[in-house]
Amino acid sequence: MIEILIIKVEDPGRFWGRIINGFSDLAENANQYQRLEEKMNQLYHRSLEELEEFKLPVLEQGQICAIYCHELQCWCRAILESLVSSGSSYLAECFLVDYAKHILVKAKDVRRAFDTFWKLPYRAKKFTLFGIQPVTLHIDVCEEKAKIGPAIKWDSAAVQYFQKMSLESEIVEATLQGVAGDTFAVQLYLTLNDEKVCLNDDLVAKLFACYISPKKQNSSLVSSVPCLKNVAPAKTVGHASLALWSEIVQGTAFTILNQGSAGQEPIAQCLQSQESRFCENAKSRSSIEPLRTFSLCPLEKEYDYKKTRFCLYDEIRKDRNSSTVMQTRDDLPASIRLLQFLNPDPLNSKSELEFNLQQQSQRMAFDPWNGVMVHSVIKLNPCRSMEMAPISLDLKKELCKNKFVGPNIVQAYCWPAIGRGCDLVAVSQKGDDPLLYIPPLLTFLQLPSVYSFQPRRNLPLAIIVCPGQQKAHFVCQMLMDLRLTQPLYLSLVLVGQDPEETKKIKLIKGCDVVITTPHSLVRVLQKHCLFFIRLSHLVLDGVDVLFDEAMDEMTTILKCFREATNVPERRSTPQQLIAVGKHWTKHMDSLVKENQSDPYVVITAMEEAAIYGNVHQVVQLCLDCEKTTLLLTMLDFTSEILQKTVIFTNCAEDVDHVFKALDSNSNFCMKAHEGMSLQVSDVMNKWSKKFSLGTHIILVMTDDCLQALGITDATCVIHYGFPSSRKIFGARLYCMVDNFDNLIVEGSTLQSQSIILMTDKNVMQTASILQYLERTEAKIPTELYTFISDLNKEDDICYDKSLCKYLKAHGICRDNKTCTSRHKLHPNIDKPQCLSSEKKLPSTGYIEIIPTCVRDASSYYGRIIHHKNKWENPPVSMEEDYLRLLKDMADYYKEGNNRKPVEQLEVSALYVVEEEIYSRVQLIALPQKAESAILRNAGVKYIDSGQTGQVMQKQLLELPVKFQVLPSQAVEFIICSVKPIDNEMDWNPRVSRFIKQKISNKSHEAKIVLTLGNTLWLNPVVHLTKLADLKTTILEYNIRSEIINSGFGTNNAEHVERLKVLCRTAGLSLPDEESPQKELPCGKDLKHAVLENDGNYHSVIISEFYSPKHFYVQLVATREELCAFEDEINQTAMEKETFISGSYVPAVGDICLALRGTEKRWCRVKILSVVDSSRNYQVFFVDFGSCSWISLNKIQPLVNDTFKLPFQAICCSLFGVEPVEENWNPEIKELVWNTFHDKELQAKVIEQNKNDPTDVGCYHVDLQDPSNACFVKLSECIISKGQGRGTHAALNQLFPVEAVKNSQSSSISSLCSSICALLGDQNSSSLRTTLVEELKNIVLQYPADSASESGYLRYLCRLLRFLTAPNEQADVIVAMTHLAKMQVRDLGEIKKERGIYVLVNLLQDITNAELQESVCVALGILGENSDLCSAIIDADALKHLCHLLKMPVENNVWEAIVGALAALLSSSRVCEEVEEQQIVNYLCIKIQQTLKDKVLENILRILCHLSGRPQSLILMLASGLALTINRLLSSTSSTSVLYKVANNLKFSLASSQNVHCLQNGAASCEGNTGIKDAPGEKTSQSTMDHKSFHPEVKWHQKEDRLILNVKLQNFTEYSCEFDNCRVIFSASVGAKSYLADLELQGSILEDKCSCVIKNEELVITLFKEEKGVWSNLLKFKNPNVTFDFNYFEELTDNISLPICNDIRRKGHQIIIEPIIDEWNSLSSANDSSEDDY
Repeated sequence: MIEILIIKVEDPGRFWGRIINGFSDLAENANQYQRLEEKMNQLYHRSLEELEEFKLPVLEQGQICAIYCHELQCWCRAILESLVSSGSSYLAECFLVDYAKHILVKAKDVRRAFDTFWKLPYRAKKFTLFGIQPVTLHIDVCEEKAKIGPAIKWDSAAVQYFQKMSLESEIVEATLQGVAGDTFAVQLYLTLNDEKVCLNDDLVAKLFACYISPKKQNSSLVSSVPCLKNVAPAKTVGHASLALWSEIVQGTAFTILNQGSAGQEPIAQCLQSQESRFCENAKSRSSIEPLRTFSLCPLEKEYDYKKTRFCLYDEIRKDRNSSTVMQTRDDLPASIRLLQFLNPDPLNSKSELEFNLQQQSQRMAFDPWNGVMVHSVIKLNPCRSMEMAPISLDLKKELCKNKFVGPNIVQAYCWPAIGRGCDLVAVSQKGDDPLLYIPPLLTFLQLPSVYSFQPRRNLPLAIIVCPGQQKAHFVCQMLMDLRLTQPLYLSLVLVGQDPEETKKIKLIKGCDVVITTPHSLVRVLQKHCLFFIRLSHLVLDGVDVLFDEAMDEMTTILKCFREATNVPERRSTPQQLIAVGKHWTKHMDSLVKENQSDPYVVITAMEEAAIYGNVHQVVQLCLDCEKTTLLLTMLDFTSEILQKTVIFTNCAEDVDHVFKALDSNSNFCMKAHEGMSLQVSDVMNKWSKKFSLGTHIILVMTDDCLQALGITDATCVIHYGFPSSRKIFGARLYCMVDNFDNLIVEGSTLQSQSIILMTDKNVMQTASILQYLERTEAKIPTELYTFISDLNKEDDICYDKSLCKYLKAHGICRDNKTCTSRHKLHPNIDKPQCLSSEKKLPSTGYIEIIPTCVRDASSYYGRIIHHKNKWENPPVSMEEDYLRLLKDMADYYKEGNNRKPVEQLEVSALYVVEEEIYSRVQLIALPQKAESAILRNAGVKYIDSGQTGQVMQKQLLELPVKFQVLPSQAVEFIICSVKPIDNEMDWNPRVSRFIKQKISNKSHEAKIVLTLGNTLWLNPVVHLTKLADLKTTILEYNIRSEIINSGFGTNNAEHVERLKVLCRTAGLSLPDEESPQKELPCGKDLKHAVLENDGNYHSVIISEFYSPKHFYVQLVATREELCAFEDEINQTAMEKETFISGSYVPAVGDICLALRGTEKRWCRVKILSVVDSSRNYQVFFVDFGSCSWISLNKIQPLVNDTFKLPFQAICCSLFGVEPVEENWNPEIKELVWNTFHDKELQAKVIEQNKNDPTDVGCYHVDLQDPSNACFVKLSECIISKGQGRGTHAALNQLFPVEAVKNSQSSSISSLCSSICALLGDQNSSSLRTTLVEELKNIVLQYPADSASESGYLRYLCRLLRFLTAPNEQADVIVAMTHLAKMQVRDLGEIKKERGIYVLVNLLQDITNAELQESVCVALGILGENSDLCSAIIDADALKHLCHLLKMPVENNVWEAIVGALAALLSSSRVCEEVEEQQIVNYLCIKIQQTLKDKVLENILRILCHLSGRPQSLILMLASGLALTINRLLSSTSSTSVLYKVANNLKFSLASSQNVHCLQNGAASCEGNTGIKDAPGEKTSQSTMDHKSFHPEVKWHQKEDRLILNVKLQNFTEYSCEFDNCRVIFSASVGAKSYLADLELQGSILEDKCSCVIKNEELVITLFKEEKGVWSNLLKFKNPNVTFDFNYFEELTDNISLPICNDIRRKGHQIIIEPIIDEWNSLSSANDSSEDDY
């Protein structure tokens, strides 16, 4: 026992005193302190000039100094605590360590302290009373109760009592119980009037304090310190007496204490002899650690990334090595070091670890065993105490008031990073604690100068994004609870789906921080685009959950954050992204790489660090007896890289066993376990050596050796022994930390591997890490999943637990792995409960309810008033028994003798409470015994209303048994099919308050959907208001609609269906719903339309097409009946009235009515499935075969006579075609639907089976299109488009090899079949082309005498229908044409096989010149046959040939077209069709450009046929054809065919001209006799008097159009015709006719062209098909058409004149040649007359 002198009392938890008597090492020597004071006064009592040399250059917090105290009139030792600004100077607040005083002195008067003056310990020691803590009276005003409980600070009365007792005491003695830092925990004894009183017990007796366990007090000695102002710097000591010395001399004092001094017993022995109990406690807790001073977050740049990215407290080990104590410790043998590291429980529990970390007198356990991985470009020292924390002083005080001891491991590393403004990603088991980022972030926000450059707007500087509404409320409340000197303005932003609410959102004035959720923030950003304009700090709280549940929203938020901060104006402001969470996910990789600048990554869980480091996890299953063999097969001894493998076992025996098995295979195999303490150094030295590439080092060890060896550079870890916990698993993975991938370093591709050997003996432990392995994307054997699922099925379910509230409210519980409630139903427990002996909860029908207790927006407690099975039935009262009970209880308790208070309370017992009425209650919590009898409150539940509350014990009365018979009347009601938005599990408090205010104690009408136990699921629930004056009832509101309309609720379509699935699984019977489904015939009795299999074709139409193997048709014969039936259904459905819209909820498999597509007609459907998110139903239209997603409001129950007409959709499969690859091309649906939709087709049944998902007959049919001129069969159309290929049976039917006797013909048939089989296969296109060429060569070499007997011309026609490649088509056409020349007798095969239509259809779409020529040649040759000629004309070939003739094509193609036309023109009908195509002018021009006799002959033949048409004849004469014919006759031999044809045409022209002259008079024909002259004669008179003139045309252009000005005046009538590449203009001026036939250089849009009169002049506007500049207007030169240079200035710089095209581009001179009239006759025929102007 020691005697002390109390010199200062702040409270019983902190007071100062001097040890004046007691232990020789602890008691003070007054003479020594007196001499110290004299020497200090002697030294510092000098002039001011002399004291200048003792001044401190820099003043820092915690600095040791000397100051002069005017009160004591002496110089004193002191510690500088803070600097305070005072006017123009600063004051220093100092603590006098010998007097326990705080004084203020001028900063300039602080003097440097010499080490000589600090050798003596501090004279004033700090004490605290051991084993007690303060108490206070806690009063709950809401619940009207009060109780005494532990308090944070001491009551002022307790402090005054302590001070009074210390002043009045004669002797003060104490027993030392413990020491923590510089504080002594003592048992204090005061002597008053010769009586010794233990002040610790006295304070407890007077209710100023209560006892506390020593262990708890040791962990919270500093927690009673609410303010850091009066706290001397804490020091970690290894011995009790070290707290008496200053920090400077502790190292020396510790050495003296260990070694002992001469003539003096060591302190440890003295303590052991005099205070054995204290010594035992101190010995068990003491830890020898040196002290060092840490700077506040020093910033150091590191350039060796490999060494500094992972800062696992290496600086702590370096500091220990630099101290004397650790030097002594390092000198110990390795065996002793191993024994020091070994621990009976090496992996401490989480609570023990936190206990060790939160000691103020100890720095945190920065060891590899509890390792932290830090990856960063910069290096920051962690803050190990509150003094070092980079947070403001007022925030430190506030945290201390809230019992915050100090930063834990992850906070110690995160706070400096956030304080420095670094981007942070932190992953820890405490990653959901907001204190991980709030303190340094608030400190940052309290620096207004940092944000001085921000825009002056009422927008946040920091946004905290939380994963849910509950977490957002929690963070907001935590920030509001912090009472800071500088006010913090924050706003909680939680908006729903109502856009108007989002627009009207307003933040608090001067808002600094916004707390929100990702969905709410995205909605705000959509309406407020400048919301991020001031944002500097974006905090992602629970980042792993945010990315898992709101990935799209997080992508949007991060994108907006990047766009808002990556602007030049924001470079001078902070731009910080903070992300904290409990797990590492793959999405966080992109967060680090793409969204953060020099991020600071902190991970405290090594198993999560392994995911970050891209450690490859491998799971191997085997028997336990085969584990060693499997291990040997997995090890790779042939690799060319250095491998270091660590194999972990669970015991030393396994180590020896594995080592023996591996020793023969590796020269570098080592082992280590707890029994090898002497060989640890040798193992470590071998492991640390440098090895060459290709070496494989293997170490077999147990978990106990991890900390001693400190391995971090392994490349592979093999878990031979299964880890018993995730923490041990993470500690093993720590061995590979040097090889973890580093996301901070670009190009880091380190790879490490973890292999888990799982056997039959430890498979039961797999569930502990299975969820972790799933997150690593490891390949987990399916056998393992099967085993665990079977294991879960065998587990007994605790049916005594209540059913999960989330399962009831939403149909699903997302946290079912951690939720403690029940998630399965039981037939006995969950059957509907009884309300009385005669009545039970109804399962169907309609009820009237009164909600009495609203728990949240969709869950209430209340009573059932009435029930009726059907809406039209009279209601049946359900509360008669309850009303009778209330009356009986009121009568019973009227008598005073019956009002007996309860003497002994029992939990779960029933009592009665007297309020406005007598209410039955069930006791759920006993009152606290420490409370007074008057204020003792008990927790009760009102069993008839569902409410819970607190009532005073005196209000509880005994309830007779007769009143306990009636069961509880409170029923739980849940609104169906509604859930919170944004995947929330709990309702927003705002919508819950709104619903509570709206529905409490009001009568509501509802329909029952499901009943389980005491819970009813209702939908809808409405409030009806009766209007007596109008004698009607109106629906005031629907609760479900009100929830959804609030913006915080959404549809939950799968709610009821999931509950029904649980019921079916548990064997609970579900009541039949009120629906026509009860009357439905089931299964096979439902009638479907039938497609007769009689070998005939039946008329059908395709109603829905999915693929050639799955489509639906309708019979044409029953379509009218179906339309009439639908009209009847729609009329009945519109007239039908239901109870409430949306009250009908169909089930999967039901037949009902639904609105179909845009037609808005009710059709019969079958329910296939339902989707939870939007309550949409997948339905199958049984009359059409289509599937669609329909919302519930578009579904109705069936009406009467719904099944009188069989279902009309007939399922079919197309015969003769199969997919090219495994699945059908999706484009085939569009192809077939666009081609055959609403077409009447012919279907013949080939076979029938039942492979349709709807379990109805599926017909394999041959489908034909009789209206298609080319493809009769649908299968052939699909094959020809390359979307399918023919089956073997279909190809054999098309190309039967056995039908041909000739071997060469057989080969041709086989080639055709092979070519057709390769259609659609992109990889065999070259092979198919080769086969087609081979086929052509065979046909061309076929002998002419056998051609007529071959009979395989039909094969070529069939093959041509399927080919799509132009070169292949051309080859087949050549072969077919060759056969047609030789085979005259069987040309009818071409017509029979529809070959003519194939050729004509090719003319419509093809652009390949070779194919065009082949088709035209073929048509010309086939047209020589009269039968085929008629077929070609009927196929509309002339139209396509004429159209192609007018297009710009190659000469050989044009010649082939002319030849085909010449062969086909044979009748007046043909000539009329050709005349309509207006090709005369084209032919007349071509005569002048063609020199080939055969081509001229064909052109003249065509013109001869057309000369009989008046309109064609006029065009011929107008184009000057007569002169051309005369010239041609003069240069052609009279014996040639060309001459004869030309002469015939000349005669036709002359005859027609004579007729024209007779009709118009001889005068008009004067001089027009030249055409009748001999061919060789020259006419001297102009023939232009009676012909049309060519007007002068000026043209210019713009980018998109051409403008032609026709220089004519005084014209009476005009016409203008437009074609794709031609313009024909005609007009009359007096008696003269003008004609301009212009063939354009390019294409125009004829629909947009126009011809108008402007300023008495004709203006033709032509719109170009493609925008650009034309180099010339006409394809051929025309002297009457010239460029208008008046518009030259309108041309831009990049547009050249037409006559000088390409001059600028090419850069060289262009010679413009004059136009030469080759015929010397066009000038007179085309010149304009000057008289017209």
